[in-house]
Order: sequence, then structure tokens, then C-alpha cells
Amino acid sequence: MYEELIKDLLSLFYIKKPPIKPEIIAYGLGVEVHFQELPSQISGILYNHNDHPMILINKRDNPLRQRFTIAHELGHFLLHHSNTQIYFDYPISKNPKLEKEANTFAASLLLPDFFLKRYLNLPYQKISSIFQVSQKVIEIRLKDFKTI
Repeated sequence: MYEELIKDLLSLFYIKKPPIKPEIIAYGLGVEVHFQELPSQISGILYNHNDHPMILINKRDNPLRQRFTIAHELGHFLLHHSNTQIYFDYPISKNPKLEKEANTFAASLLLPDFFLKRYLNLPYQKISSIFQVSQKVIEIRLKDFKTI
């Protein structure tokens, strides 16, 4: 669904193999990423500070979750960007459609089709290690992949 945008981003930032580092893409797009303690139910926040986009990541989350959250918030930034909006990665969202879009973007960014095709014959655990994503993200991505 977002493959062309993702190809363009990876090309722009010279990312040629997994794992994809979403923080590099964020910084390249002028989005600062900061790690700090947030309430346990919040994994990340995208907001504008003096017209400068920032992502806050819960430093208590595990590294795989943090990577997904950065990619998720980048999805909000690229797909739903608004100077007046604040996006919380929160279990109960006021706009489930936007959250689903950001989740789909994040999974697609971290496991792009054109990289994933090379590793389909490997066990999930190995794919998880190569792409630095959770096995749940792999399962979601493979469901999407089968519909392509």
C-alpha cells in the first residue's frame, strides 16, 4: 500500500538492506526523536514544538517496540501531517482509522515487500532478528503480503 513512498524514503537515505532504522529517516526528514519516560500506556507521541516536529518515545518500552513506535509516528507525520495535531500511540485512539494507517505504514517500513521477499523461506525468529521487529509484526506483514 505504501511501497512507493517507502522505496523513495529508503533510496533517499541510502538504506539498502535490513534492518531499517526509522530514527535515521526521522532525522533526515527533520523530525527529532527523543526517548523519555512516558506513562506506561503511551508508547510514543508526535507533536510540533515551535513548528518543529518531534517524536517522543517511551524509554521504558523494549527496543523492538520503540523501533515500531518511531515508524508508527513517522506514518502519522508523513500521512496525516498537521501543524495543529498531536498524535499519541495509545491503546484507545479517538481515530482508529488513522492509527490503523500508521500501523500499516510502520509494518511496511520496517518490513518492506522488496526486502521481505528475500527472507520468506526463513523461520519467523530469524526474520525477527534480521529486521529487528517482533514476531507479531512479521505475522501482520505476512498476512498483508499474501494479499498482494
